[in-house]
Amino acid sequence: MSRPDRSLADRFRAALAEDGVIVAGGGRVLVSLSGGLDSTVLLHLLRFTPGLPSLEVHAAHLDHRMRPGSAEDAHWVRGLARAWGVPLVSRAVARPPANETEARRVRYRFLEEARTGTGCQWIVTAHHADDQAETVAYRMLRGTGLAGLAGIPRTREPGLYRPLLPFWKRELAAYASASRLRHRTDPTNRSAEIPRNVVRRELLPLAEERVAPGARRALHRLARLAEEESRLWDAVLPTLLAGLSVRRTEERVSFSRHAFLQCDPLVRARLIRELAAESGANLEARGTALASEFASSAGSGRSIDLPGGAVLSRAYERLVIARGTGTAGGRRPHDSRFVAVPAPGEGAAEGRSGGAAFLARWSIRGPVGGEGLSIPALRFPILFRSWRPGDRIRLPAGTRKLKKVFGEARVPRPARARRPVLADAGGRILWVPGLARSVEARPAPQDAILYVGVDLDDATD
Repeated sequence: MSRPDRSLADRFRAALAEDGVIVAGGGRVLVSLSGGLDSTVLLHLLRFTPGLPSLEVHAAHLDHRMRPGSAEDAHWVRGLARAWGVPLVSRAVARPPANETEARRVRYRFLEEARTGTGCQWIVTAHHADDQAETVAYRMLRGTGLAGLAGIPRTREPGLYRPLLPFWKRELAAYASASRLRHRTDPTNRSAEIPRNVVRRELLPLAEERVAPGARRALHRLARLAEEESRLWDAVLPTLLAGLSVRRTEERVSFSRHAFLQCDPLVRARLIRELAAESGANLEARGTALASEFASSAGSGRSIDLPGGAVLSRAYERLVIARGTGTAGGRRPHDSRFVAVPAPGEGAAEGRSGGAAFLARWSIRGPVGGEGLSIPALRFPILFRSWRPGDRIRLPAGTRKLKKVFGEARVPRPARARRPVLADAGGRILWVPGLARSVEARPAPQDAILYVGVDLDDATD
């Protein structure tokens, strides 16, 4: 029998000590054991590396039943656990998951149940440095932000630990060869139908051959740098929030508008996302721009719906984010979905107002069956949304409440909720399709024009 690669075992022991996750007193850990190379090496390292804290090692295996041969893998894993003296929790799903995303969700739910059932402090998985590089590359191609670039975290609540992240696949393979470890091979790892396999087997090898020989290491380093930046933000966030005089209740969070506007625009964007998340709103780029512009320009008493159902409003010199009730006016929820236009350009998107679908269109090239607006007069993003009590529109004869406009046009009350209006980021109503348009964004002859149009559902009127 060949001598195992002791250098990997020594570095593994040192990495565990540096992490400080598994303390000197030891404890009980649960290894996620698929039977593949990575998890078999991990189990062997935890079970047989000398000098580790006194550990009680358990293992867990879930048969997803997503391919032929999975039952044989489960049988093999049970034999391995018996041979190495490791208690095993093994289960087969009743219904195979529909895809890899669902399989992952089912697997982690099973692992958490096994962890609590065995009294283990940590679930330990075999994600390694190649997995980290592939994850960062995959997320980059999908347009991730800084948190996504940080890749796979070393630990995650309530008790997940990945001690092999500093080590490369080739190191694990060398250890397995030197230790004469047998393992199972999952044929789906070669399937070109799985996007991550394409990144692993095609894109990264091509990048290392034709673009950057150290591409995987560079991506691994990028994950570490992004994690450091994320940790830096987490460290300064409490100080920034304290400067906003944040007040919280069960239903809402409010903060000083003046202090918020004193921050750099990029800091404001991060802060508004953090505060919105407390009310259940997950703001992407468009929602963040909408919220930031509203905070800068909206008058007191105005409010807007945020993606995810929260409501942002201004109350004198406080900004308030409340858990949504479906509309910013606090009325009974309707099936509504706004359409935001972030900047002048071309586009179309479907929205809903009061349960009725509409198609919003916009263009800088020519009319789209609605109105033309002066681009210099607009505060972007502009928003196709449901009308709200208190909405007003500036007409040639003066400012009128939309309620009055609807009444004079004899629009039935149920139909009013189904008719979208166009507002800008400052809360100004610019257009009520088929009824009224504001004088505030009428184009002058020399102005660049954004043309807008709305196709209403037949049930709207």
